[in-house]
Amino acid sequence: MVRVIESGRWVLMGLYLILVVVLVWAWQEPAWRQHMEPRALAELGRQLLALPLGPVMVLLGYVVMVLMAVPVAGLITVGALVFGPWPGMAYALAGMVAGSVVTYGIGRYSGAALVDRWSSKGKVHALAAALKRRGLWAVVAIRAFPVAPFIMVNMTAGAFRVRFRDYVLGTVLGLAPGTIVISLFMDRLTAALAEPGPITYGLLAAVLGVFLAMLWWLRRLMHRSSPPASPSTSAQA
Repeated sequence: MVRVIESGRWVLMGLYLILVVVLVWAWQEPAWRQHMEPRALAELGRQLLALPLGPVMVLLGYVVMVLMAVPVAGLITVGALVFGPWPGMAYALAGMVAGSVVTYGIGRYSGAALVDRWSSKGKVHALAAALKRRGLWAVVAIRAFPVAPFIMVNMTAGAFRVRFRDYVLGTVLGLAPGTIVISLFMDRLTAALAEPGPITYGLLAAVLGVFLAMLWWLRRLMHRSSPPASPSTSAQA
């Protein structure tokens, strides 16, 4: 039975690698690459939303992009450019959470030992220790200030069995501020490029200022929520 489970885990990881290779190959082929350009994606997005299950298909698309290890900023930017700032941020946040749940499940099924093999010198263990030690606030902090690739955090949290409730809630709370600000920033940047002027540039600067203020506030919040060091820990240091 153990051998069957272990074999299934390797098959799952192999299928994931095949998917990544196929998508990278498609991006390099001119015949397929034209379908991945921004204008083509925007048109595809409008067509998808017009379908009865359009929103579900959009979320599935985000899950695929998470599996491709697309950076969070790229996921948010795609949503803002394709669907506009407010619908885009909603789809981006929901899609990233859905993708994080799927990759959490992959990590949980694959197991800690197998996930750790994909990281040099066991670096996954340090991330897992932080996630399990501080739970919800650790997830919020890592989402707001990413110290590791999005997909690595997801799979590590699943492999080392971080509490699912803390994982999902922390993902939403940690990703929401950046999703809102980046979406609004992209909207104002597009407007500034289309109609340059003092007002559009001022709004762009205001959004950037809000983003920096939110980062400062989140950093202070994470610092205040950190548990104080125990005497034994201080002595060892």
